[in-house]
Amino acid sequence: MFWIGHVLMAQDSIHTDNVIAETSIAAINANETPAPSPFIAPSEFTYAGQERITLMGSPPFRETTIKTTPFAVLTGTYVAAITALHIYQVNTIWDSTTTFRVIEDGDYGLYVDKLGHVWGGYMNAYILSEFLMGSGFSHDAATHWGAAMSLAYQSYVEILDGFGTGWGFSPSDMYSNALGISYFLGQHYVPFLQNFTPKANYIPPAWYGGKARDQSSSFIDDYSGYTFMLSANVNNLLPKELDPYWPDWLNIGVGYTARNLTYKNGDRKYLIGLDINPAMVFPDGGTEWNWFKQSLNYILLPLPMLELSPDGPPVFRLMYPFQFSIGSINF
Repeated sequence: MFWIGHVLMAQDSIHTDNVIAETSIAAINANETPAPSPFIAPSEFTYAGQERITLMGSPPFRETTIKTTPFAVLTGTYVAAITALHIYQVNTIWDSTTTFRVIEDGDYGLYVDKLGHVWGGYMNAYILSEFLMGSGFSHDAATHWGAAMSLAYQSYVEILDGFGTGWGFSPSDMYSNALGISYFLGQHYVPFLQNFTPKANYIPPAWYGGKARDQSSSFIDDYSGYTFMLSANVNNLLPKELDPYWPDWLNIGVGYTARNLTYKNGDRKYLIGLDINPAMVFPDGGTEWNWFKQSLNYILLPLPMLELSPDGPPVFRLMYPFQFSIGSINF
């Protein structure tokens, strides 16, 4: 009996020790910090305070984790697009070549060309960074590599321009490319800059009664059809007490274009008008649609615009640059 009692007491002691140990482990686990998510929080992935979306729908990784299939698909898509564009340019603006030369053309196209390089460098960096994030690159890595790859591509274009018979390597083009790419990087590190979005569009001049640039060989160098704008997120810039009185989606932009261009002559137009953020106006849909309308924010849509010209009175356009008439009233 003594032996049985001793065994029972020992078992009780072991049971008690196990309960204490389990309780201690539970207490330790309860106090442990949860493992961080591999994705950055939605509140960290924003543009001008609005949550963004990636091509794949999920937030970007904190650390680069390559996803093989998306990487292959997105890389293939980008390479195919660049190849198609290269073939198009070889058969248009680079259809004849000469020895490499440097030609500075600072005021070519009344500076519309330079604005095109700024916007082009920016947009190429944006698209590349989006493809890289969709492939598993972290937000920071995608931003850095997108900017670097954009600079590499823009440099390649300028070098081939240097061999074009009707062109030349333009230092000011490279400066403009670098400015656009630098602004893209600046928005990543200085979020306040996200309140000012570069936008552009190309509309064939014939659609609104204009003339294509003299001697243009394709839409790429038809600068008479381009308009560039810097759109300000007014709601974010107003004092907080005025928030209820200004729609979040409504912006104001200032822009520039030059119509009916020859080499260095044309009709300068300075613009001020309304702009929208499509991501906040258009209805939600699937991942691809939501990413598309987010990216559409870099495209200037036909909206009300006041056109100021050095050679004439201000002109109001209801859907710039298109012209409408009701009787004797033009708008």
